[in-house]
Amino acid sequence: MKENRYNVFNQIHKGLRALLYDTALGIQQTDFEEDAAAKTVRAVELVVDLFDEHAHHEDTCLLPMLVKVNPELVAEFENEHVIDHQLSDNLREQIKGWRRAGLCGERVAYGKAIFYAFNEFIAFNLHHMNKEENILLYTLWKHYTDEDLQAAQQAIIASITPETMMVESRWMMRALSNGEILQWLGEVKQGAPAEVFDMFLGMAEEELAPARWEVVSNSFSANELCV
Repeated sequence: MKENRYNVFNQIHKGLRALLYDTALGIQQTDFEEDAAAKTVRAVELVVDLFDEHAHHEDTCLLPMLVKVNPELVAEFENEHVIDHQLSDNLREQIKGWRRAGLCGERVAYGKAIFYAFNEFIAFNLHHMNKEENILLYTLWKHYTDEDLQAAQQAIIASITPETMMVESRWMMRALSNGEILQWLGEVKQGAPAEVFDMFLGMAEEELAPARWEVVSNSFSANELCV
């Protein structure tokens, strides 16, 4: 089976992985006794909110495509999403505890609980996303065209609020390779109004390191983009 088919997971999964890695490092560097730890706590809340929404999109737009052809696989991934929600709920409970906690070590104890709960969350989700790209995606390829998958992707995008879309887009911009960013921006340029393309191009300039931004901007200037 050809590997260069449309990967409906690649872009969002790379963004979510980058968010996981960044948040995990932030947790390790945080003194949870300090009020400044609230920033880290909010970052953890963002992670669980985005992952819950991502699972919902898969449950409503992708898994139903396989119900008739492989119901056992659908049930397996739906069950994993239930586990994922349980891990999210555990993190939310530890966050509530931290917000209620006083000083004298109580906040630190909840910080440790958040740390270990997040480690379980990140380990589960990294494995889960690998399964989606190595098992679920290949099953979708077997039964659907790239156009079918792109239509499902557009249905997902249409259901996301503009605010969430901007948050996810920034993490994807930070996480993708130069070639993937060029492909993405090229698709935006072809299919969206000029002001939307300009917004994403500005986002690329804000989020990419100078050397990477130079590659992206020069590619557009030289009309070398391949879409």
